[in-house]
Amino acid sequence: MRDDTAPKVARMRDQQLREVTPPGLHETLLERVVRLPGINPETAILDLGCGSGAWLARLARSGFKALRGIDNQSVVSLPREGQFPASFCDGDLDNDCDLGLGQARFGLITAIEVIEHLHNPGRLLRLVTQHLSDDGCFLLTTPNVHSIRARLRFAVTGKLAGFDPTNVPAEPSHLYPVFLTCLDRLLVQYSLKADLLWTFPAHGGRGTRWLPKLAASLGSLMFENVYPGDSLCVLARRAQRRL
Repeated sequence: MRDDTAPKVARMRDQQLREVTPPGLHETLLERVVRLPGINPETAILDLGCGSGAWLARLARSGFKALRGIDNQSVVSLPREGQFPASFCDGDLDNDCDLGLGQARFGLITAIEVIEHLHNPGRLLRLVTQHLSDDGCFLLTTPNVHSIRARLRFAVTGKLAGFDPTNVPAEPSHLYPVFLTCLDRLLVQYSLKADLLWTFPAHGGRGTRWLPKLAASLGSLMFENVYPGDSLCVLARRAQRRL
């Protein structure tokens, strides 16, 4: 085992931690998490692709104590001040076979705006299956390509919202758009099943340009806009075994 996969405790002043997600997403996810049956302050939580640790810091402020994060970023260089202890592992979700988790199981595993950056999303789901407790939850968020706005953009330009590097604020490192039909099939391969689907913001995207907003509004009159927001949120659990 590599020495650099050992967990490293970082103490960080959470207000210094940058949230590299749509504004308000962490806040609304936390509102969901605290209402999940079986989730309490003692629940072991693993955040995959934890970045700065901002999501874990928010969980800590809400009383959660058993927090762990993995990222291939240099999390050990974060500020060590304040009263926020969390265990971090350096790890590459695409390539590392050993992420330093051993036999650990978690009641909640999160991957917030991460899967779209990976070369192989199946590796992420395999990791979840290996370390999710039998009654645990897996929370996944990713750019939403199912909204009316995204569908109209693709129909007109042939480019996916959130995956066109020329369209600010799209992230050039986005590689893998999540289509629900494909995700459902992948989840089955790893003994998981989507339990709940929603989007953020709940009532539509936060784009400010008037033409896309107008086109999306008109499109909603003709087509059902089931998933209107900018981020697709999926809560999955272990699939029920058939007897």
